[in-house]
Amino acid sequence: WDLITCTGDAGTVPSGFYPNWGTSETKCFNSTETPETLPYNLKIWLDTDIESCCERNFNWAYNDCIYLSSGSLNIAATSKWYVNHQEEICQKDCLKNGGGSCGGLVDPWKTLFDTSAACCKEKLSWITSTTCESRSMLLPVVGTSQWYVDWPSQKCVKDCADSSDVNCGGLASQFDPKYSSSSECCDRIWYVGQRECTLG
Repeated sequence: WDLITCTGDAGTVPSGFYPNWGTSETKCFNSTETPETLPYNLKIWLDTDIESCCERNFNWAYNDCIYLSSGSLNIAATSKWYVNHQEEICQKDCLKNGGGSCGGLVDPWKTLFDTSAACCKEKLSWITSTTCESRSMLLPVVGTSQWYVDWPSQKCVKDCADSSDVNCGGLASQFDPKYSSSSECCDRIWYVGQRECTLG
């Protein structure tokens, strides 16, 4: 593993990047900066840049390799969208310190989408598209203001989150049928009297 000791001071170190096989850390070393860890068969493992080294040797953790090797993070980040199931939003593939909708570099096994709308539709289909997109882009979630049936209370409520509106029942799910008026919604639960059908 110690090429310099083997060749002596006369040994010429070729420039490039080689994988770190000495520890579990997925990174590539610069041959001119870390001569003490050079493998004896350096030319077999040497790549011209960090990206090539990470792709060839650590493709299952490519972004981690780029980051740990101090490569260009702009190359690793695609600025496309991927799902965050824990928070039920879609985030952009970019460093968190980039602000906005950046959720950090995407894990290699996650699917990327060109838009937040496409990500929401494919990965969070049970959330209304407007709600998912607003949350993903860190915008206020206002709902559609249409009416839907809140089955537990047997009431027709509005798709909104405005506490000043007595008829707001919270944000509707993707699967709740929406109605343009309270009377149209109340027809859905015809067995409830019109006066008892809404909250207001």
